[in-house]
Amino acid sequence: MSDRRPGEAEIIGDLPIPLAVAGHHQPAPFYLTADMFGGLPVQLAGGELTALIGKPVAAPHTHPVDELYLLVSPNKGGARIEVQLDGVRHELLSPAVMRIPAGSEHCFLTLEAEVGSYCFGVLLGDHQ
Repeated sequence: MSDRRPGEAEIIGDLPIPLAVAGHHQPAPFYLTADMFGGLPVQLAGGELTALIGKPVAAPHTHPVDELYLLVSPNKGGARIEVQLDGVRHELLSPAVMRIPAGSEHCFLTLEAEVGSYCFGVLLGDHQ
């Protein structure tokens, strides 16, 4: 039972939350997790890309749910990533979004990124 009154804002600070993700070389920074706000059908992880140019953050891996890669930058074309999806190479130029179907083997590599460029992984559905 929560001490929060109906209609009162619920705020979660101290973000991102580092969580281990299969295939990732280090814990991934999460901004939304499945256990927040009484349970969410979505999780959001990711971060700024400039320090990651040429450095893979994960080996090819799968998730039991769909994932969306959301690539954004301050200026159109300011970020470029290479996505490997089931052995096929795709190049995304910001702004872009790409669906990674559940069970598909995937990973990405940052090729270019201006300061303020981000790639977020939006995990959809039941995360159990």
